Amino acid sequence: MKEKNLTIGELAKLVNITARTLRYYDNIGLLTPSDYKEGGHRLYSLDDYKRLQQIQSLKFLGFSLKSIEDLLTETYTPQKNLDEAIDFKTRELLAQKEEIERTINQLEHMKMIIANKEHINLSLFCFVLYAMIWEETNLDTYSDIKEALYNITDSERLELDKVYFELYTKLKMLVAQGKKPNSSEAQILIEDIVKNVEKTVSFQTKHTTTLSKENVYNPFTNEEISFLEKAKHYYLQNKGYK
Repeated sequence: MKEKNLTIGELAKLVNITARTLRYYDNIGLLTPSDYKEGGHRLYSLDDYKRLQQIQSLKFLGFSLKSIEDLLTETYTPQKNLDEAIDFKTRELLAQKEEIERTINQLEHMKMIIANKEHINLSLFCFVLYAMIWEETNLDTYSDIKEALYNITDSERLELDKVYFELYTKLKMLVAQGKKPNSSEAQILIEDIVKNVEKTVSFQTKHTTTLSKENVYNPFTNEEISFLEKAKHYYLQNKGYK
């Protein structure tokens, strides 16, 4: 960088921040321009640029602007202060790394669920993806569900998700084909759903989970919900349940 004064726009571009941020730094006395040109436009020197680099470095470690202002009044600072800041930043980055790795695993999981299918029902795809997002943000609130989910391995969970995705895809296909809820195809579907539900939770005929309009995200149309409920009703009747 040549030893010349820089305009606020030039300095902002050089350090990849906004001119608004530089104006704010000036207003709070953190970085005051060395000079002004006609019209009151700010001009920054090489020393100003170096101070800004220090500000950006310390801000990266998590120091507040007030702390940075205090730190820059002295040439030296206690090692303890920097150690604590580095440790804090390290913990923050490790947490972000863990979240990124978890998200990557979820995306890979999603990709395996829809593998080897020429066309994917977008509503079902978004339903499964949203469920994964919901689990990530809400599962700690529902300890009983969390315990049930973590009692199965990743490979078992993948197989279950693939099966459910396939079953719900079949449900949509049966409705689209105009099949009746008491048709053999529908009853086979319901039996498959029941068997897979039993793999994760106890299937209680009096308290089977139903789909409702109150669901946060429901991938099924009203016609599909009605079809599923009627098919389930026929299935339970044939099994001797009232």
